Amino acid sequence: MVLSPSISLFDEQQVVHAAAGALAWMTWDALIHLDIEVERIWQRPRSWVKALYFSVRYLPIFHQLAVTTALSGIFTWSPTACKGWVYYQLIFVQVVTALVEVILVLRLYVLYSRNRVVLAALVLAYTAEISMMAVVLGMTLPKLRFGDTCLLKGSPGIFMAFWLSSLVFETFLFVLTLIKFLQSVAHNIGKHSILFIFVRDGTWAFALIFVSQLFNMLMYKLAHSPFAGMGYAWALGVFSFSGSHVVLNLRGIGLPNPSHLETSGHGSTSDYSRTTRDDTHDDGAGWRTYFTSVFDPESFSSGDVEMK
Repeated sequence: MVLSPSISLFDEQQVVHAAAGALAWMTWDALIHLDIEVERIWQRPRSWVKALYFSVRYLPIFHQLAVTTALSGIFTWSPTACKGWVYYQLIFVQVVTALVEVILVLRLYVLYSRNRVVLAALVLAYTAEISMMAVVLGMTLPKLRFGDTCLLKGSPGIFMAFWLSSLVFETFLFVLTLIKFLQSVAHNIGKHSILFIFVRDGTWAFALIFVSQLFNMLMYKLAHSPFAGMGYAWALGVFSFSGSHVVLNLRGIGLPNPSHLETSGHGSTSDYSRTTRDDTHDDGAGWRTYFTSVFDPESFSSGDVEMK
């Protein structure tokens, strides 16, 4: 199908607007949660959590700023430069996906009381997903077609598997979360218990990622124009949003005096602050200790969280 120049230009403009909108959303979200971020991330001792948080929160923002700038039309792309730029974008979104899913895997690991069998299953599924994405990228990249403005004009059908593999893995994680939740219903958990908030946050994170990945899969399958890239920036933003908020929530568990933060949060990120040590009996497995030992090792080692 050959598109008229006016249609192609319209599609390109929509992609630019989508990229700018995603950049504005990610930046706005980072700014309004800066107070919580400073307290739960940057004021704490150095750890791997800081590096992971920075990678999933700020690297996507810097990347999206570069993408939006490139889409503004100020550059003239040679075929070689264009191909390298598109390769970089697709590899970058795979790296961010892998980092965020490390966070989600660790959440499930501690939710299942650090069960080694569950960890082995999670690692196996994670490895299979990342391997599938890498293989699909390797097969797809040489066959991508670009327009004059370095936007994708077409991709082979196998490119759907790039987004589908993530959909399958995220569904697997969500099913494991629901299984644990249903096993614990008999404990009559409260709305501020760790498990309730864990499942609730897992639900919205799954829903956001699932919709964004499904949208991208369908766009690259059905749209044979630059419009196919409409959802790329938003998929990246969703992963960044989900990963960073999960870390902020989990870091709130180990605060020495959680109750003082009740009015300082924005949205769901303050809910873990309302959970006190007295709520751990609702969960029946000492999840506060598990969460803190993995996501807040400084607080755990200093004795702020009691061993069960």
